[in-house]
Amino acid sequence: MDRFGLDLNLIRFLPPNEVNDELFFVEEERTVLADNTFSLNARRFEAPRDLRSRKIQVRFDRKAFTRAIVYYKGDRMGEARPVDFQANDRKPVANGGNQ
Repeated sequence: MDRFGLDLNLIRFLPPNEVNDELFFVEEERTVLADNTFSLNARRFEAPRDLRSRKIQVRFDRKAFTRAIVYYKGDRMGEARPVDFQANDRKPVANGGNQ
């Protein structure tokens, strides 16, 4: 502690930022499917941008898996959303489509 205190003026602290916690997240590689989704921890997510058929890096907190952040070629693409299967469900149209 004493040694740390001696060089305190040389230490550069990160400015407050909403993505600082991501520095400590686990990173895994995934391939985005043709429907722009990928699986992570047995859950399906929608990629934040059109990244179909591309390999991405997904960062997340292993202890509190509440967010999945997508990176592509080192650039932050945004936060992935869990797929809403009910909203994306295509129900058959009654009467063969005639209304």
